[in-house]
Amino acid sequence: MFKVVLWDYTGESAYWAKNFFKDGVEIVRTLRPDDPDQAEVIMRGDWNFVLIFENGQRELFNEIFKTMREMNFSAENIIFAKDFDDWVRNPAATYALPKPQFCDQVLRQINFFNHKRWHRYIAADAEGFHYVGTSADNFIMWYMSVKNKNWAADEMKLFYELSKKYYGVDDSTGYFLDLGANIGTTGIYFLKKFTPNLKLLAFEPDAENFKLLRVNTILNDLEERATLINCGLGEKFDEMTMYRDLHNPGNDSLFKLDDSQPTETIKIIPLDAYLSENKIAAEDVKYIWIDTEGFEAQVLLGAKNLLAKNPAPLFMEFNPMVWNKSGNFEKFFALLQGVGYTHFIWVLEMIQSGKEILHPLEKLFDWKNSTADIGSQGDIFLIRR
Repeated sequence: MFKVVLWDYTGESAYWAKNFFKDGVEIVRTLRPDDPDQAEVIMRGDWNFVLIFENGQRELFNEIFKTMREMNFSAENIIFAKDFDDWVRNPAATYALPKPQFCDQVLRQINFFNHKRWHRYIAADAEGFHYVGTSADNFIMWYMSVKNKNWAADEMKLFYELSKKYYGVDDSTGYFLDLGANIGTTGIYFLKKFTPNLKLLAFEPDAENFKLLRVNTILNDLEERATLINCGLGEKFDEMTMYRDLHNPGNDSLFKLDDSQPTETIKIIPLDAYLSENKIAAEDVKYIWIDTEGFEAQVLLGAKNLLAKNPAPLFMEFNPMVWNKSGNFEKFFALLQGVGYTHFIWVLEMIQSGKEILHPLEKLFDWKNSTADIGSQGDIFLIRR
């Protein structure tokens, strides 16, 4: 049996004691801010762990820990209960106290950071899918390793359901276009989960991401259905400098964010040119997913023929400020309007509110110079009505 002191400055400890701990954990004492013997109870040491519940009192507790260290008293098993990283730093408490559902997530986090220390690449299994990514990736690979959930799974489910509702997509044959595919977490999941008869057409310019994209299609038994192209997409044939984000490879961009970023020269081609050269008909494109970190306008301006013939379901990252600065906003908006898109759903709004709100396409202009509603970016689903 493990003895625990709850040091409670928020009033939350009773809930935690009831819902969080395994059977058999003994609560020795619950300390309140006005208890005069707080220091005495802690220094007595007749406990295995102390859990602190605080909101903004870190400086106070840090001073207490400083005093304890000066008195050669260890604070090793004193944990800030609501700080996930503190549990990761104390695996003994993680094994001893919480119920399995919390323990499992913390242990996955510990395993993730242990692998990061020693290996260039790391593997993640998420919802039955298998991925390899760089161990430096603190975003997508961390999320899938710790949460055991595919990256952007909720957004893909929404994309599939909205596409069926508003477009009546027949996906018995054709292509899912993954533009800005990164390591494949979108295209692989969408095909395996929702559209087992489609083929994947994926573009990824980053050489390291592309290598992992190829590996991951093989790991998930999609190599026979996947066509992977190691280049970027744009309005014209070009070569450009890409700025790489080593800690979030999905954040690679053609717009400089930081002078310290490593760079890579990449080839840019228009999507229309690729489809024409490879004899892929516009009507065979069933879904279009775009995540190109601010370059979405240029990507679609290079797909005018595709959209004119087949304004397919389109899910994209929306970067109003970046598009405006690039000088492509008006041209891009005219393209969307010209091919028949009339409304959009702001995906984050729908996920948070549960409401399916159709905004007129013109509302995109409201966000061109402002971050009041949508912030600097967000996902949108485009609709023809």
